[in-house]
Amino acid sequence: MKDQKEKKVPLPMKVRESTLQELDQIAKEKGVPRSDIAAYRIEHYPIPLTPELMAELQNSANKRYEELKPDMPEEAVRIQRKVMELWKLLK
Repeated sequence: MKDQKEKKVPLPMKVRESTLQELDQIAKEKGVPRSDIAAYRIEHYPIPLTPELMAELQNSANKRYEELKPDMPEEAVRIQRKVMELWKLLK
């Protein structure tokens, strides 16, 4: 989530009841306020980059790298570099 020291301001808005229930459930599971979950989604729209998704992406890249490395080392290195570029963009 964003830096907790950054000033927060209210943003009154209406959402579907199902969205509110989903936000409540995720907040409960993570032990954080619902507003933190909602703010994270707003800041990362349209693709919510969760730690789980980021780990899955890295694992997929690592698997592909290992598959290519013996027979196509240049392609494996190219993929690894591309992944590192993407990580830099996400920071």
